[in-house]
Amino acid sequence: MSIVCNPTGHSLAQGIARRWFHRRVIFFGAATWFVISMLSGPVFAGSVDGPAIHRPSDDSTIILNLNASSTVVSSLSASSPQEHLDAAKRALIQFRRTANPRYLGDVERELAAIPDSDRSGQFYFYRASLKQSLHLFDEALADLSTLSQQGGDSLESLMMHFSISFVSGEYQDAEKACTALKNYENSLYAASCSQQLHAATGDAEKAYHDLKLAMAKSGLLADRQALAWATGTLADIAERAGRHDSVAIWQLALQLQPDDLYTRARLAGEQLRLANYQDVIAVSKDYLAVDALAVSAAIAQKQLGEGEQLIAMLRTRFAEALWRGEILHKRAYAQFLLDIEQDAQAALVMAEENWAHQREWPDEVILARARAASRGGAEPL
Repeated sequence: MSIVCNPTGHSLAQGIARRWFHRRVIFFGAATWFVISMLSGPVFAGSVDGPAIHRPSDDSTIILNLNASSTVVSSLSASSPQEHLDAAKRALIQFRRTANPRYLGDVERELAAIPDSDRSGQFYFYRASLKQSLHLFDEALADLSTLSQQGGDSLESLMMHFSISFVSGEYQDAEKACTALKNYENSLYAASCSQQLHAATGDAEKAYHDLKLAMAKSGLLADRQALAWATGTLADIAERAGRHDSVAIWQLALQLQPDDLYTRARLAGEQLRLANYQDVIAVSKDYLAVDALAVSAAIAQKQLGEGEQLIAMLRTRFAEALWRGEILHKRAYAQFLLDIEQDAQAALVMAEENWAHQREWPDEVILARARAASRGGAEPL
């Protein structure tokens, strides 16, 4: 049967999820089996700058066939608020594991089914997670503020508050959340956020040694999740400080959380900086649906005289996203423009747009590189 997609009446999350899934079916079809008929006859008449859009000529054309593993995890068959919350949680977990935005649309549907009168602390926490994933940081912080006003602060909500504030460069707000974390038994979280702030605003080398000491003191008392968080923070600080052991620490962080796509992408990025191209390709393998990993792999392959197919795929992916106004991963796109397209001016524009909302260490690096290249002071990789 044919699938007709009406672009109106959908939320941001659902719209992104729907269109991203179309791209994933075309480019990453190994997870499903399908038959695609590319027929003439665009949906929109006239000249449109953007990817060609086609429709089936009849209802018998098979567009795709989903197996059980590719179907969405949540269901609107849930009836109680708690069932909707449980379904939203499952979808959030799947999104973190796969980076597939279809699950974000799922989360939004489940949360929208909960009446205002039944909105609990869990509701605001999950909705903040959704907004964070969509890079709607102000809306995420508003939900966390509502949660706090209800007396529902938790270690998890405070860590999210810290992360959003830190990434946004709002260091005073980040410090408040970090201070509040000291009220919880597991002090490794507080030590991690405190030293990450010190590294960003002061002495990264000292912050590295102080956090490493805190981790040693925690020892076996630290649970695995806290240790994984601290290890990732230590790797970030080591990278900022220009230490030689940054890759080894990112590798340890990935061993502690093999499904963490952020950690995997940071490891790939650091391997790329060190020109360990085969290692970049290895760590990115099977994760090319993630923009940051795909771009790192494409740059590594280009340096080895390969990568034409992956580069072409990324051009199409970014062209579609630009056409629809849906570039979420501006850092990855800026790197693609700089190191693949070798367009320093366009890379600088994208890096500056990214910096306006997101200010992690890799954001600072790509901005500095784009600025230098635009002045002729540095060559792309």
